[in-house]
Amino acid sequence: MSEKKPREVVKELVLGAIQRRPKRITLSMKWGEKRNTIRFVNTDGLDETVECGDMSFTSFGYGVVDAFREAFGELTEIGVSFRETIYENEKVVLDLYPTGSAGIFDIYVSYK
Repeated sequence: MSEKKPREVVKELVLGAIQRRPKRITLSMKWGEKRNTIRFVNTDGLDETVECGDMSFTSFGYGVVDAFREAFGELTEIGVSFRETIYENEKVVLDLYPTGSAGIFDIYVSYK
């Protein structure tokens, strides 16, 4: 049996949290360690942190977008700046904002 790719791991974690409507999904990288975490937060009391092992910003970002595409349909990509990208459709908006030097990748979610 083969191990799942990081992007697939993220997609599964996010799909499991989508019904609780997270407002922010954050990858926190621990430099030099393989104990990165993903945190899901919303205004209704959800504040869950899951250890995800070694994870790149790319795998995290695409995994989250893949999960929201599966749950909400196709998303349009809008480039905002060098670091920031927005994905949206008539149901949801994802604002991806990585801060590489701090080891944090925040994704802010708005539901329409």
